[in-house]
Amino acid sequence: MIIDKIKDLLTTKLISRRSFLKSSAASGVALLGLTGCANEEEEITTVEVITEEPILKEETPAETVTPREKGTISRQACPRNCYDTCSILSEVKDGRIINISGDHGNPITAGGLCAKMNHYLSWVYHADRLLYPMKRVGAKGEGKFEQISWDEALDTIVAKTKENIATHGSETVLKYYFSGNLGLMQNQGMMHAFFNKIGASELNRTICMSTGAAAIPYTYGTDKGLDPEEFANTKLYVSWGINEATTNVHSVKFIKQCKENGGKVVVVNPIRTGISTFADMFIQIKPGTDAAFALGVINYIIENNLQDQSFIDAYTIGFEELKATASEYPLERVSKITGVPIEQIEEFAKLYGETKPSIIRIGFGMQRNSNGGSMVRAITLLPAVVGTVGAGANSGYVYINGGPASSTALKGIELLENPNIRSINMNEFGKALLGQLETTKELPVTSLIVFNSNPMAITQNGKLVREGLSREDLFTVVIDIFRTDTADYADILLPSSTFFEYEDLNQDYLGYYIRHNSPAIEPLGECMSNTDIFNALAKRMGYTDPIFDTTMTEAVKVCLDVAGVTSQGITYDELKETGWMKLKKDVSFVDKKFNTPSGKIEFYSEKLKEAGHHPVAEYVPTAESEDGSPDLFKKYPFTLVSPATKNLIHSQMYNVPQIRELMGDPVVFIHTDDATERGIVDGDSLNVTNDRGTIKLVAKVTSTITKKGTLLTFNAPWPKFVEGRKSINELTSDRLSDMGGGSTFHTNLVEITK
Repeated sequence: MIIDKIKDLLTTKLISRRSFLKSSAASGVALLGLTGCANEEEEITTVEVITEEPILKEETPAETVTPREKGTISRQACPRNCYDTCSILSEVKDGRIINISGDHGNPITAGGLCAKMNHYLSWVYHADRLLYPMKRVGAKGEGKFEQISWDEALDTIVAKTKENIATHGSETVLKYYFSGNLGLMQNQGMMHAFFNKIGASELNRTICMSTGAAAIPYTYGTDKGLDPEEFANTKLYVSWGINEATTNVHSVKFIKQCKENGGKVVVVNPIRTGISTFADMFIQIKPGTDAAFALGVINYIIENNLQDQSFIDAYTIGFEELKATASEYPLERVSKITGVPIEQIEEFAKLYGETKPSIIRIGFGMQRNSNGGSMVRAITLLPAVVGTVGAGANSGYVYINGGPASSTALKGIELLENPNIRSINMNEFGKALLGQLETTKELPVTSLIVFNSNPMAITQNGKLVREGLSREDLFTVVIDIFRTDTADYADILLPSSTFFEYEDLNQDYLGYYIRHNSPAIEPLGECMSNTDIFNALAKRMGYTDPIFDTTMTEAVKVCLDVAGVTSQGITYDELKETGWMKLKKDVSFVDKKFNTPSGKIEFYSEKLKEAGHHPVAEYVPTAESEDGSPDLFKKYPFTLVSPATKNLIHSQMYNVPQIRELMGDPVVFIHTDDATERGIVDGDSLNVTNDRGTIKLVAKVTSTITKKGTLLTFNAPWPKFVEGRKSINELTSDRLSDMGGGSTFHTNLVEITK
């Protein structure tokens, strides 16, 4: 029977910790940082890149493995929300993937996969893969479903959508999606043509890096990045507000090469990160105070005549205003605000002023604060002060690199009749569902379609999200690979294919590569790609527009047909054959042209002033902090930050048993001094509380990972797998940032009790 055959495939290839360590040791890879077998520094800082090695079963000792018959090789590109976008080689035999590895030929991937994606086999063949359409038969959130046919599922969705449109209007339909899959076809492709044809509300997807992206143009007009492979060739690499060893593991080899070549490495972060283990300087700053630190460094540089005055005179405006503003941040004041010793501020300022070329790497984590834009703006002034902007491929700053391939032609923008369609900020998702926004009070959300995301795990103010998804009058469709916490609230649940089961196109958002994704296997069960699902829905809705007949191969070719790709002679056939190709890009700002109103780098920005901000830069305390909200701070005296862990991509992979074994129970790192004051020891069960909710975490006492007053836990476990069925985003705020309407996950005061 075909059903029995599929069930046989879904065996969730389990591997014990002992076997995992054994096989990894056989490949010569040191696996530190596993809960229970590493010290506190290793647990949070170790870089894990796993090289090719077949996963061993517990009963098969490494030394007795016999050669196996090789399968055929297929090429994929990891579509997760990660800077690396690794090139993958899949070995397929008898229609089943038997081994995966990183592509040794690609300079970024270099033959290795990260610790989490080394478990892709267990993910694809997980026993809990969603294989068939389902409909809810229990209460919302209860997670009770029964299998139905695709015909019934599609007919139900179409009937209910048409009913809600007829009764309430097309803008009451909302798509919720983010980065569960960043493939151009499956994230940015024809599904948007479907929603544009309907006239559905748009989702303002500002949860990740929109705050920094809004701030940087005030300085440079346009954000332009640097090739991460050039990190190896700079003389000073400054890691500011990012943990590369967790979120960009393949860049670490280039940073290490910088050291090996005689360069210096500096880390500025509230948390002791991976590369701080070999950095020349670790500046452990108080969360949310980076603008004050940057302005203090600028003040020291100017006072000691370390600025590049010829560059400033030729290519900037507003230097006198910058000088006056920076003078308000003497070292004593900066040290008091940031918690960084005066001597260390001086040491860094002198090093940065005297060392060229240099690169400042601005991370996404830091800007997820209520004052995130102000902080990024202040940091961007530094490279211009010392004249490293446009000085070479290994000089300046980097935030993000946008790729040239475009899916705009696939979105059916011409199908949208109302150019002023309602937009809902995804950071306020719970408020939107509950009618607590001005835009949803009179015009509610009545139909919700979720894909490429798990909002119950990753969205702020989880209580409101849960209440919103529980509405009986909300018709919800969830498209996913697994039955997530969000899927438990669905009326109709549709099974999505994995990227090993369809064609797609990916591009790095740090490196300079474009990558083709070939299907390795046929879709399991009755799974369909996002593209095929939305095209099928469009036809059931009666839409006859040609775009809904576009094949995946045709869509990939459309995305490649842009000047930045085609002008380099890259063809579909060649890309499909090789799997990846590097794009050529000019050195950022080498022409010294800046898309600002003045055409120069703007230390003083009238546009910034018009937007209600300081025209140069300033330290603005976070909305939840001792300086920003003293009364709230008396009630909740700890700042809780919740960055990424090396074991997950946000909530993805948390349902893989090996991953949960490696991670153990969710923990909260607390400084030794705070723990001693409260009688807390390692392993204590703690209530972590604020006005938004309470969660339970296990205490992990540290003297180095955090500073006194700062707590650390990781995002984003599935609530259904943790005690109390509530995780970190029960506590995080849905407040918007100062620029770009971004998220404020780290602006988060809490109290802890045993």
